[in-house]
Amino acid sequence: MRCLVVLAAAAVLCSAKHAASGEPVRILSLAPAATEIIFDLGLGDKVIGVTEYCNWPPEAKSKTNVGDMMHVNMEVVVSMQPDLVAVSNMNEHMKNQIEALGYKVIVVYQDNFGQICDSILRVGEVCGIPDIAKKRIEELRENVRVISAGLPRGKDQSVLIVVGRDSDDASFKKIYVAGPRSFYEELLSDAGAKNAFSGDLPYAGLSLEGLLRLDPDIVIELVGEHGMVGVDSKLILAQWKNLSDLRAAQNGSVAVIRGDFTLRAGPRYPLILESFAKIIHEGLREIEE
Repeated sequence: MRCLVVLAAAAVLCSAKHAASGEPVRILSLAPAATEIIFDLGLGDKVIGVTEYCNWPPEAKSKTNVGDMMHVNMEVVVSMQPDLVAVSNMNEHMKNQIEALGYKVIVVYQDNFGQICDSILRVGEVCGIPDIAKKRIEELRENVRVISAGLPRGKDQSVLIVVGRDSDDASFKKIYVAGPRSFYEELLSDAGAKNAFSGDLPYAGLSLEGLLRLDPDIVIELVGEHGMVGVDSKLILAQWKNLSDLRAAQNGSVAVIRGDFTLRAGPRYPLILESFAKIIHEGLREIEE
């Protein structure tokens, strides 16, 4: 503990020198969404460390890896001597602890597109580039508007977004789906569809019985850094095909999107929307990042 205090004191003195310029020059990002925003704004050269899950853009992987985003060792944080630490609402529990050590913390929120844009602006303001951030937000909003405006309306198909499943569980005893309080709700609306799951939660576990009761028009399974990552997409689709009582499975309306971009509420939001649109309106069933 004494060592931590000494390190913290030294780090605060170092950070104070950087703070004199008014802009951070040593940014520690402890969340993938924050990392993507920082790099997207052209601030990647100021990033001194990231978590093991911060794999986009590829340049982020060359930064010092500080480990698991949910359980970061505070001595590691102190040793990095950051003048700005970025976390997300997924690991906001660390904010007070980091601030107690004397470091400035910015929280990136990601429950909907509006929060993504607000987070981009706040990062831009803290880092002294508000105009660049505002321009980027305008670009993202225009991309979303153009994609959404070009899609057919009226069918109002129900879509179930599967965000997690055990790769050894071909019986679908437990799957994890996105609810109305996740950023996928707005994505589905922008894509001209509705969420098949209506529970007032961001994410929820669903049994096979619950899945069959929902009986969505379309199922989109997202495969990222966990779960089904090592399983071939065709095998995943074949597993779904075995569900004889699920309408989407029997109609060939199950799709797989591979890539962490679908699990990150950040600057790649338009790319997720475009992928959803291709599945819902063009019948595409396999998409690779």
